[in-house]
Amino acid sequence: MSGLRGQVFWVFARRAQTDPFEHVGAVKATSEAIAYVYARMNYTERNWRDMCVAPREAFYEPTPESR
Repeated sequence: MSGLRGQVFWVFARRAQTDPFEHVGAVKATSEAIAYVYARMNYTERNWRDMCVAPREAFYEPTPESR
């Protein structure tokens, strides 16, 4: 799915193992590995214990017509 322009990946992180993951932002990248590197480089405002990325297309957003 990755192309020359890349795709949007949502970034989730948590500060402690017992904390839930929270959505902290998004990055645009050509692969999951590159998205993770971008996320680690860009979201340094807190000392995140764990961070993960997921393609935006992996999430279902209902439209008003589909509700």
